[in-house]
Amino acid sequence: MSRSESGAVGSCGNAGHMETRSDFLQLQKLLHDNQKVMEDRFQTMEVRFAKIEECLSQERGRISKLEESVRRAVDVVMPKVEELLARHDTLQPLREVDPRLVPVSASSAPNDGRSLTANVASTIEVPQQNIQRGAQAVGGGNNKRANASASTKPTECGLVSDGGGATVPPAPSIEGAAPASRSSAPPPSAASGATNPPASLHEAAERGDAAAVQRFLADGARVDARDKDGNTALHIAASSGRTEIVDILIAKGAAVDRRGLRARTPLHCAAAKGHEVIVARLVTAGAKIDSPDTDGATAAALAAQSGHVEVVLWLLKQGVPVEATDNKNKTLLMYAAKEENLEIIAHLMEQGASPLKTDNNKEFPLLLSSKKGYGDVVGEMLKVAATGDTNLLERCLCVAGSADVVWSFVDEAYDFVQGPAGGKALVEAARGGRLEVMETLLRVGVNAKESLEMALHTAAEKGHRGCIVALLDAGVDVNARDIETKHTALYLAAMNGHAECVEVLLQRGAKKDQLTEEELMNAARGGNLDVLKILLRVGAGAKKSREEALRAAAEGGHRDCIVALLDARVDVNGGDAYTQHTPLYLAAMNGHAECVEVLLQRGAKKDQLTEEELMNAARGGHLDVLKILLRVGAGAKTSREGALRAAAAGGRTSCIVALLDAGVDVNGGDAYTQHTALCLAAMNGHAECVEVLLQRGAKKDQLTEKVLVNAARGGRLDVLKILLRVGAGAKKSREEALRAAAEGGHRDCIVALLDAGVDVNARVDWTALHFAAWYGHAECVKELLQRGAKKELKDNVGLTALSLAHEKNQAACIDILQN
Repeated sequence: MSRSESGAVGSCGNAGHMETRSDFLQLQKLLHDNQKVMEDRFQTMEVRFAKIEECLSQERGRISKLEESVRRAVDVVMPKVEELLARHDTLQPLREVDPRLVPVSASSAPNDGRSLTANVASTIEVPQQNIQRGAQAVGGGNNKRANASASTKPTECGLVSDGGGATVPPAPSIEGAAPASRSSAPPPSAASGATNPPASLHEAAERGDAAAVQRFLADGARVDARDKDGNTALHIAASSGRTEIVDILIAKGAAVDRRGLRARTPLHCAAAKGHEVIVARLVTAGAKIDSPDTDGATAAALAAQSGHVEVVLWLLKQGVPVEATDNKNKTLLMYAAKEENLEIIAHLMEQGASPLKTDNNKEFPLLLSSKKGYGDVVGEMLKVAATGDTNLLERCLCVAGSADVVWSFVDEAYDFVQGPAGGKALVEAARGGRLEVMETLLRVGVNAKESLEMALHTAAEKGHRGCIVALLDAGVDVNARDIETKHTALYLAAMNGHAECVEVLLQRGAKKDQLTEEELMNAARGGNLDVLKILLRVGAGAKKSREEALRAAAEGGHRDCIVALLDARVDVNGGDAYTQHTPLYLAAMNGHAECVEVLLQRGAKKDQLTEEELMNAARGGHLDVLKILLRVGAGAKTSREGALRAAAAGGRTSCIVALLDAGVDVNGGDAYTQHTALCLAAMNGHAECVEVLLQRGAKKDQLTEKVLVNAARGGRLDVLKILLRVGAGAKKSREEALRAAAEGGHRDCIVALLDAGVDVNARVDWTALHFAAWYGHAECVKELLQRGAKKELKDNVGLTALSLAHEKNQAACIDILQN
């Protein structure tokens, strides 16, 4: 090897050594860094463990205090329970629950020094896990049903609970009669904040005041007395969870099946509130477990609806059929499904309850749960119903109220969802705008072309933009036509006034040439301004169709649509090809003043306005339109006088004033009837119009006998008084008016005429008294007699008023005339 080669090898060796050393140093640094990180992490974990240990220590302290509180409560309560049980001789049902609770007898049981209290205490277990769970439920406030039941509100039987909500350890399940209730009863009155003694047996029962209950009963209060709602004290006690009061009342003979508010028994009340012990007491005392309330609901149904599992299960053990129905054929499972009580639902289905059993309204538990969106409940029900009636299952999927319901169907009946039912459900979700449900169905592969297109059309028709976007994103053809009607989504959205949907469909490729005269007309007629603007912007509608749209907007009174069409250069004077009606004519005839104003401002010709519009405005009381027409000179002299008479006949006072202010002759008469405005106002009973016309110069001599008699016969007192005041009618016409008022039974008009000096006994064959007696107007007979009418006067055939009353068997008039 040469020197140069040797040097090269040495150089390579040194280089390799340096590279290895560099790698070693990097590795050493990495290990050092990792060691530091690990030390930091261990230190952090030690701090966390210390905090956890501190929390655990605090929890142990709380648990110990809770256990001590429970033991103290047992020591205080159980001697009273022991005394009460001994007094009522009800130890046997308690012994059946747990033999450890009660010795067989004082003589037969070995005396080991253990009292009833000690026996009970020995059976109570307070697992730390249960206590922690209970403390979290009480402290967290996240249990919606627990919070709701703790508040003061009307009970299921119409009673008021005082909402006692002390937290106690779980009690044993009911077997016969349980020693304690899972639903803790509120404390007696002293502890519940009552400061005054109870005023009645019912109030004492609600408070749980045993001494007061005993006192009321000893003083003679009826044990089954009802309150204003029909409830007895036993109803109140059962609803309020007052076990001791229930025992006292039953021992005193209270009827356990007495019905109260909504025909509910005490058992209904106890079951609805979940008072298991009281339910057992009542059934043991003979309460009927299958009694229905006014809705046909049994105690078990109310318990199922309220989520009281133990009560439901215990009642089922007592013989309540699992498929028991109310008067609407609703099952217990239906009641449980109403409130998403999953635990009860599971128990009922374990015992054979069918989620597909229909009620009288063709509803069933699975349908109700699907509609409400209870995914977990639907999943539980489908475990037994997935192979049931496909028509019923399809109904459920079509009303799915949440994505969870769809996923439950996918889990339990995937093939069913992939079939025709899934397509129908997709369409129904689009119809209802249930976007989440629709998107879920698309995700799981519901993609039949016909169903997708139908869903798009349905979403467009109903205006659900989000559903339209989701379907277009899924690849549905935006221009697809309905198989039967050939309508597109764009047509349906436009015809139903859904502007946002029209916009998104156009943005996503809907063809503008699909838009016809029909959509434009519909938007204008319906006042759908946003849709109309879009249609005009994209060039929808030819010249004639746009003019027709303008007339439709004017007729409908849609000012903004008129402006939009005029801004699009539609002819303001375009008339209908057959009727020649212009937008101005249609707006005026329909009383749309703002539309008339804007049309005139935008060039509508005034000479289009005729007598017809003026008359129509006056007759219909369209004051603003009338003022515009008068201002622009519409109508000749005779047509304006005709408008005044029309306003008077219709009682349009403000229109009368406007016409008179415009110089119309107040005394202008009709060319054929000669009727003036004053005559027509009086004939139609418009007193205010009569007054205005007289003030504005109407001649009194226009008021004829016919006008006066007509006012009296029609009972138009205000008009009659005006006519009498201004001297209308001669002596004979006033007498005729009196007889007309008597004939019509208008006592006030009789008084007005007599006050004006009309002769009460004036006659043409019959007097006013004859007319009143014949037609049975007793008040008028009395008034006429008091004002001097002679009852002995006879008509042309010799009949008196009394004779006529007898002939018509007018008993009230006969009594007055005879006495």
